[in-house]
Amino acid sequence: MMLTGASGLWALSLLAPRLVRFHGYNLPELLGEFYGQTVQKWSAGVIAFAWLGVVAAQLIGAAQITMSMCGVAYWKGLLAIGGVLIFYTAAGGQFSILKTDLVQAILVLAGILMVFGFVLTRPGALPSAEGFFSEKFSILDLGVLLLTYASTFMAGPDIYSRLFCTRDPATSRKALWIAAMTLIPVGILLACIGIYGGATYPEHDGSVLFAIAQYEFHPAAAILLYLALLSAILSSADTTLFNAGGLLAQFFDADLRSLRSVRRTRLCIVLLGGMAIAIAMFLQSILTVLLGALAIYAGAFIVPVLWGLFGLRAKRGYVLIAILIGGMLALVGKIIPAPWGQGLAICAFLANLALLWAGRTKRDQLSPAESEMSSAIEQRGEK
Repeated sequence: MMLTGASGLWALSLLAPRLVRFHGYNLPELLGEFYGQTVQKWSAGVIAFAWLGVVAAQLIGAAQITMSMCGVAYWKGLLAIGGVLIFYTAAGGQFSILKTDLVQAILVLAGILMVFGFVLTRPGALPSAEGFFSEKFSILDLGVLLLTYASTFMAGPDIYSRLFCTRDPATSRKALWIAAMTLIPVGILLACIGIYGGATYPEHDGSVLFAIAQYEFHPAAAILLYLALLSAILSSADTTLFNAGGLLAQFFDADLRSLRSVRRTRLCIVLLGGMAIAIAMFLQSILTVLLGALAIYAGAFIVPVLWGLFGLRAKRGYVLIAILIGGMLALVGKIIPAPWGQGLAICAFLANLALLWAGRTKRDQLSPAESEMSSAIEQRGEK
């Protein structure tokens, strides 16, 4: 997953100059520039609720870590972590997220390096080349993962909201390369740790990091690992929740620059945070919730975003139908088993592309309302 994510960031670095020229807040505003205000409004609402699954998956992980390391009940850890996350995200917005992410990133890397350094001292810790591959993971699985997961790094609302904060294209491209190059060694280190933990503590399926910390680490080191893992999750969860709140607010008010929109965004963050806690309370499988939410988003929005970034345009109705059908096919594809489910995930992208091609149009053929909005956005960017 992390290696495919890095490939998505590399692809995005090629598109960064196109993105940084856009003076907006989030991805639906970009879609609004491409296809009109109606597409902007409905995409904001759809992405906001699709991102609920991503926030819920991250809260599940945080609650499970807290339960394992602190010995508290799952629901208590969930409410505590979720409450803190909602509070500082609603209070500080994008700047509070950027500041806390720096500290969290340092803790994440320190914790991973500490555990890996310990694992290296154990005999047979590093797996053979064959140990990195599984017969249960096929080339088709890899292709679907690239489509439904890596693509969200190339055209994801969280990453775009960060890139819109950068000062120039060179800064955004540099940031993307640093992030991608960091994911590769981190992914390999986590794989080594996971293989060692899985072989040493097979009864702790899915929580081998906790087992290593509990049975082989000094309590002080275990606390550092706990902070590192919690930081890894919160550094994504706060960004996801903030963007979901802003998107839901944008569904009601297209202009996010007013004071009223700021207050509405805070309320939406609290509302969606509470809903994510409710989901995490009843669904406790991280990968199922996370990959399901990302697959639905990818099937609905990846093709329309890239279509617009490459200067192509399509009629509003075709774009809305493409988003709806792509998301529905991806959702059904996650429900039914392989290989039919994987086939539907691929069909979501093909159906999206076919509909946009059928509704393709030149920029000067947009409706008067769409042309007016596009011109307004351009003028705002020039100012």
